[in-house]
Parts: sequence; C-alpha cells; structure tokens
Amino acid sequence: MDAGIIKKNGHFSRISRSCLLLIVLAWFNTALAANGTVNWPEFDNVSYIDPQNFYLHGKVRFTECLVNDPSNTHFRRLDCGMVSVPVDYKEPKGKQIQLFVGRIKAAGKKPRPDPLIPLAGGPGAAASESYLFPNQGFDKINLQRDIFIIDQRGTGKSQKLSCPGLMEANSELSELSSSKYRELISKCLKVLPPYVDQFTTSLAVKDLQYIRKALAVDSWNIYGASYGTRVAQHYLRQYPQNTRTVILDAVVHPQAFLAYDIALMSEKALKLMYQRCKQSAVCDKQFPDLEHAVEILFTRLKKQSVELQMESFNSGEHAAMRVGPDELKLMIRMHLYSSDATAILPLLLYQAYKENYAPLARNSQKLLNTFGDLIALGMHNSVVCSEDIAFMDKAKFDRAALENTYMGPQVFDLMFDACELWPSGPVDANLRESVASDRPVLLLSGTADPITPPDYAEKAALKLSNSKHIVAQGLAHGLARYGCMPTLMAKFIEEASLANIQGECINKTGPEPFFMDFNGPSP
Repeated sequence: MDAGIIKKNGHFSRISRSCLLLIVLAWFNTALAANGTVNWPEFDNVSYIDPQNFYLHGKVRFTECLVNDPSNTHFRRLDCGMVSVPVDYKEPKGKQIQLFVGRIKAAGKKPRPDPLIPLAGGPGAAASESYLFPNQGFDKINLQRDIFIIDQRGTGKSQKLSCPGLMEANSELSELSSSKYRELISKCLKVLPPYVDQFTTSLAVKDLQYIRKALAVDSWNIYGASYGTRVAQHYLRQYPQNTRTVILDAVVHPQAFLAYDIALMSEKALKLMYQRCKQSAVCDKQFPDLEHAVEILFTRLKKQSVELQMESFNSGEHAAMRVGPDELKLMIRMHLYSSDATAILPLLLYQAYKENYAPLARNSQKLLNTFGDLIALGMHNSVVCSEDIAFMDKAKFDRAALENTYMGPQVFDLMFDACELWPSGPVDANLRESVASDRPVLLLSGTADPITPPDYAEKAALKLSNSKHIVAQGLAHGLARYGCMPTLMAKFIEEASLANIQGECINKTGPEPFFMDFNGPSP
C-alpha cells in the first residue's frame, strides 16, 4: 500500500510504508547519536571506542568496544551490548539484571544466520574472560559465523557475585574450621544482593532464550565447557527448536554431583601423571619414584610449612609467601586441568621435594591470583548449593574414599557447611534427568581430565540419538583448542551433521612432553 509522497527532481513519487519506516528509524538512530543520548553501562574491563556510534541487532544495541582480561594481559576489539532480564521471571517487570552481550562479527563476507554461543565453566567463570582471547579454538568457526559472548548472570560483567576472602580461605583448608568457614560465608552473603538465590542454571537458560529473541536469531549453535555443558544440555532440553548443534567439551552429565567427585577424579588424574612419568625413561630417570617423593613432600609440609619472600606478580613488591599442604594441593589440582601445565608439574614437585620451594610458590601464587579473578564464588555457591548439595545425602557418600586422596574431604565438607547457610534457588524439575534429543551433539573428553572423565560423556549421551563422542588420549580438561579440533568443530557446525566427523586426528596431538628442567622438555 502507498504510504506517502516525496518530491524528486521536481516531481512527486510514492514511497512504501516499509521505506518510510526505514527512513524514520535511520533518522531516529542518527538523532540519538547526534544528541548524545545513548548511555552505555559501565562494565568492568570494557572501554567504548565511539559510544554514540551504534547499530541494532534485533532489539539489542551494539557499539564498538575494547575488552581486556582481568590481568590486563590480553585485549580484544569487538562490539558490546547489553540485555536487561528479570531477576525473577515470575515478576517480569520487577528487578532487572544487566547481562553483558558481546558480538564478534564473522570474518567472511556472507556470514551464516546461526551464530555460535560459547558457555563458560566453573560454575562462576565468565564467557568474556574465557573465550575472547587468543587460542580458544573458535577462529575457524568465526570465519563463517558471528560469535556472541554472553556472561551468565552472576559472572564477569553480568553482576558478578564475588566473595572477598573466600578464595584465600580455599587455599588454607587444613587450617580452616567449620565455624570459621561459616563466618566467611555469612560475611559474603551480607555484601551480596538479597536475591542471591536467583542465579541458577534454570534461570541462566531462560536468560539465553530471552537474549536469543532479543537478537532476532532463529537458532544457534552452542558450545559448552565443563559446567557450561550443564547449561548447554539444559538449553537443549528446554528449547530444542532453537538449538541447531551442540558441542559438549569436558562433559558434566546431568546426574553428576560436582561436590563429591572433585577429589576422586583429581586423584585419578594425578595417578595417571605418575604412571606416564614412570613409563618415560627420561622422566623416570630425572624424577625417580616421583609418587613417593610427593608423599614425603606432603608429610614434611604438614609438619612445618615454609615461609618465603616472593616478589608479587601484581605489584612487584616483596611479600611473605607460605608453602604448606594446602598450597601444594591447590597447585597440583590446578595444573592437572591443563595438559600444557601438567608438563611442568613433575619438575615443580621434585624441586620442592629437594627443598627448592620457590618455583612451586611462584606457580601457586600465580594460580591463586588467576583463579581468584576468574571465578565468581557467590554464583558458584548458588549453583552448587541449589543443584548438587540440595540433592545429596552426605551420610550416603563414601567419606573413606575421599580420605584416601591427596585432596582429602575438606572441599566436600566445607561445601556442605556453606550450603547450610546459602539460600537455594529455583531448579527445574527435569534438570538432573538425561537429555533426550535427536539434535546433532558432539561430545569431547580427555583421558587425563581431573574432573570430567570420559565416562561422564558416555552417561550424558545415553539418550542423545544423534551424537558422537571423541576421546583424546592423554589430554585433560577441554579439547577445543588442541590439534585438529578447531577444524572438526567448524566442519561439524557448518554441516550440522556428524556423518563426516572423524575424531582419530586428535590423537596425533597428544600431551605436551614433561619438562626435564626449566629450559623445557628434553630434545
């Protein structure tokens, strides 16, 4: 239908309603920019390049920005946006949370309409601090597809629920009484919002659907790592019609209890490292009877911790650094997550056994700083207390099995202490049920994973009728960036099919060789 008339070259011609609407919208956006009326939220580690220059993707406004990681080591230029979602979906017009949404535009000239959404682990890690920076395995996907970086509520730039003092306490577990830990939990709850229970997986999945609609995206491809696989599976369960493909990397199956298995799985990974060193003539010669040496090291540090004067990574100032059994546990546990970091672990442990504690202390300090910056422990507690501890009868779990691990039962015990005080949030009734779907799902596991072993993925795949599980020998937690995996993932998403996905190529990569000294592996 005709909507109006404009004058052109001295003559009048008709324009359609749609053209008129486009003209009005363009004028409106230009006027907004010219008048400086666009206000952007102050997200942590985000700088807006030209905040009055923006565009719409669906209903979401984006502008070019620069994002740095918390350590200011890496920077990424992308487009930043924000979506406000209800704290409680039962009250859609009530209190809102601003969620950070970043857009990395596809590099190709004809991008596909279905973007990639990578979901971070933890619980408590943020997508903007996990996936924006180099070597994450998504570059080939990004050639054809936009990548939307969405910080889950309670993490990163989406009202991060931090607990000052809790991270430091987690590095001194053996000296931390139940009453002291409860005191720290109470202090944390006092500084967090009163709706701290509203940060569960069930609500995060509703957020994703809300954002998808706001972006005017019909369907998307989902990548989840570690805890992010729980979110990805639940989104697939709730919204299969909007899920094109799913990649589950380091899989948490729906019935898994995050609190109990930590020590057991980490012990298994440590034993595998000992075995691998023993089977290497070079490693076994350089670090003879490594397992026994580490047992002696633990015994020594339990009797007397070591105090060192260390230069801080952050300030450069010298400060006292303690090396005790808890620092040793944390250092071992965190190194086992990465195949690259595991490569230096025998060297660090054996040097400490020989009473050269400085390398171990430096690594422990760096890990504590990094882990403390990345994980929102308040959000972590909201998820674990609502979705794991709430379904567990502590008396039915084998405590003796935990006693026989290098980590011991402290993490397990303290999580129950925390959750007695921490409010539980909404959990969908089907969250812990196996997901039944015929959507294409690619599952990835490493045999040396210290927290999500391959059998977790097998359990997750029981009712996934169109799935394939790739297992990498010797690799640890997360495969996306290793070897042929970036190519395989891009191929899988492009074809939305598993027919041409052959995973044997990942085993050409293998774990990094062990460091024999601080110059690196043996030639």
